[in-house]
Amino acid sequence: MVDRTDDPVLVEVVRNALAMVAEEAGIAAARSASSPFVSQASAIACAIFDAEGRLVVQTAGGMLHVSALQVMLPEIWKSHPPESLREGDAIILNDPFRGGIHPTDVGAFRPIFHDGKPVFYCGAMMIVSDLGGLSAGGLPANATETFHEGIVLPPLKFFAQGARVAEVETLLQANSRTPQRIVGDIEALVIGGNIAAARMAVLIERYGMARLGAIIDDLFDHAERMTRHGIAAIPDGTYRGAYAIEEDGVETGRDFRVEVTVTVDGDRCRFDFTGTSPQARGAINSSYSQSLSGAVFALRCYLDPEIPLNEGFYRCLDIELPVGTLVNPRHPAACNLRMATVQAMIDAISRALSGAYPDHAAAAAGLVSTVTAHGKQLDGATSWSFLDVFFGIGGARAGADGADGSPFIIYGASNYDRNIESYELEFPMVYQEYRLLQDSGGPGRWRGGCGLVKTVTFEVDAEITVRGTDRYIVPPQGADGGMAGQPGAWMLNRGRPDEAHLPPKKTNHRIRAGDTLTMVVAGGGGLGDPRERDRDLVRRDVEEGYVSPRSARDDYGLDIEVTA
Repeated sequence: MVDRTDDPVLVEVVRNALAMVAEEAGIAAARSASSPFVSQASAIACAIFDAEGRLVVQTAGGMLHVSALQVMLPEIWKSHPPESLREGDAIILNDPFRGGIHPTDVGAFRPIFHDGKPVFYCGAMMIVSDLGGLSAGGLPANATETFHEGIVLPPLKFFAQGARVAEVETLLQANSRTPQRIVGDIEALVIGGNIAAARMAVLIERYGMARLGAIIDDLFDHAERMTRHGIAAIPDGTYRGAYAIEEDGVETGRDFRVEVTVTVDGDRCRFDFTGTSPQARGAINSSYSQSLSGAVFALRCYLDPEIPLNEGFYRCLDIELPVGTLVNPRHPAACNLRMATVQAMIDAISRALSGAYPDHAAAAAGLVSTVTAHGKQLDGATSWSFLDVFFGIGGARAGADGADGSPFIIYGASNYDRNIESYELEFPMVYQEYRLLQDSGGPGRWRGGCGLVKTVTFEVDAEITVRGTDRYIVPPQGADGGMAGQPGAWMLNRGRPDEAHLPPKKTNHRIRAGDTLTMVVAGGGGLGDPRERDRDLVRRDVEEGYVSPRSARDDYGLDIEVTA
């Protein structure tokens, strides 16, 4: 029996070493991907699990996938038990009802061996170029079942003992609009796993398997103690909150509702989403693992951010996600617009706990805006498939403005900002503008973050799919007297005679060479009475172009003259 508390300094050294294993593996996977959307990410979601499937460590980014990898691994074992695995194997999975999120997000697991048996697993997950479905990238705004979103992969060996499985490779390419990219994207996940395997082998050799395992158990216990201490600081009680979703993309004019009851009892916390609307026909449903990620993120907003996210953290949670609702739909529900529900979960929890923690109050954030397009290259021969994503701009928080042009951190923050020039090299398009949008942040004592405007001109005929996940019809709401942010919008050929506004969700809309698409990303809601905002901050906002003189006068009650 190894003493688990013999050297706290060593425990901290190993904790940081494990964190770097996950981070390096995530960076290697991103840099190896074929798709520019992925290869320009600073990292992708990557995690290390022990032989029992307990979460040891994960990357700091990729909060979207915080729990999906954890749920996937036991599903993989059902098809590929640990004793059947061999060195060099890699298993892929994307089924939303077996730990996945939606078909275009693929997880890959690489077992890490010691003395002939798997002792750790590296899981990596990212969105891949295209796996079929009704529209490019598997992101149709009008999907009503998961089969519309792309080919569903049960646990399959992508590599067997170090060799790529030809039949699986052929299957993937046959179902992709971009066969030249899809295999490279998924192989990049395995490359990340190979890096993790090499680094974990060094740690095993340095400390020995028994000592390393004991240190990891210490890390679990430490995270549990920190989490329980943080929950115990929340006043005991039962708190309720809710947030509405404007529509699902199929049944227009119908809204949906996420409800939560938060119960804090000593050092335990329970989230119960009973009362949430039944699952939708459209794609706003959130699979179990994705909803778990949202609840975990929301709770961490009220705890010490230094708490490691490992198995010890999860020991303290009790989350009820009723089957057949938006937060845990039945098969074969469509899920590619699931962030509408996940963000509503976060906002509902924030509203529930605002009474207990007024210093943690926050206004609503904007939400994900996605455009995909596909067509033929200028040579008329090769196909291309394009994805651009804009994550929701943060609302104001107690004591701080929302970050202008920057997303809510669950979406990965700057990990998802892409280089425009590289897109222009890869795809037949030219970006005309990319800027902050004046007056888009909700006025308040603390102002919501400013949204964005991005305009692109397509050089060839194409089909585009636009997905304003939510908060296009009903804007991101303010809180405590703060005002709403500006909603999102899609505009074709802005300023031309054929200018047209697209609905928030539109699948496979045909455009012609020379057409432009303007994407307006919603700003965040404001917090507190705008008339109570510091006058110097209002002047600064006007001088820097975030707020117009008109808004300064009408919303903040301050006349400001701007000189050229």
